[in-house]
Amino acid sequence: TFLLHQNPKAVLVATNLDAFDLVGFDARHLPGNGAVVRAVEAASGRDAINVGKPSGLLAKLIVETFDLKAEETIMIGDRLDTDVKFGNDAGMKSGLVLTGCANAASIEDAAVAGDETTIPTFIFPHV
Repeated sequence: TFLLHQNPKAVLVATNLDAFDLVGFDARHLPGNGAVVRAVEAASGRDAINVGKPSGLLAKLIVETFDLKAEETIMIGDRLDTDVKFGNDAGMKSGLVLTGCANAASIEDAAVAGDETTIPTFIFPHV
């Protein structure tokens, strides 16, 4: 945060805002990059620009760079809040793999909360 305070033109860039990561054979929940980013934002008084999933900037770059049609593209991942949201927000189809951070209960929780942006088009038990 020292450099951000010293240089008002410096930009705080986040590669992702994942709240947690699953680590180890027992899938322990440990703070993810998002926890660190939020701490730096609070300490610096700056808002980070997220260039990773679910960034609309990243989606636009991918679609334009590879000349894709979003509606004919599927984003597959293991997180509802980044991977699935990224695909849905970008107008893509989305696929959730249940061998990562999210599980069937996570999908049900999102549905009950009415968060349609994190509901996958397809669900894959494993890859």
